[in-house]
Amino acid sequence: MIRHLLLLAFLLAAAPPATLAQTYTPQSPAGLSVTFTTERAGGTRVLVFGEVRNSSPSAAQHVVVAIEGLDEGGHVVSRARSFVSGVVPSRGTAPFEIRLLASGSEKRYRMQIESFEFVVGAGIQRRGAESP
Repeated sequence: MIRHLLLLAFLLAAAPPATLAQTYTPQSPAGLSVTFTTERAGGTRVLVFGEVRNSSPSAAQHVVVAIEGLDEGGHVVSRARSFVSGVVPSRGTAPFEIRLLASGSEKRYRMQIESFEFVVGAGIQRRGAESP
């Protein structure tokens, strides 16, 4: 227990101020959108916390989000992807977390919903994917 408290205290002390976080809300034409915040966690690690919002009348499952770190020239220098756990309910949200190994030259981040399935009716699924 004491070890966990010491680790938590160390992580809080080493964490950057909240003003360094970046929040973006790109939109998806399929009724799914993603909002996220990035936080540096050490020299080469970036933690990405966010949520997928579903404004469609159907629940979405097997949602995959992808993030890319871009340098000053807009070139991709890091990338990662993750599944959103569970189902994103109709007119609801679901959280996600991604751990990104950063190159150190990231100036901004770009995130998109890479793939998903809408649950339509009793067991019928409609697949979707976003184009870059």
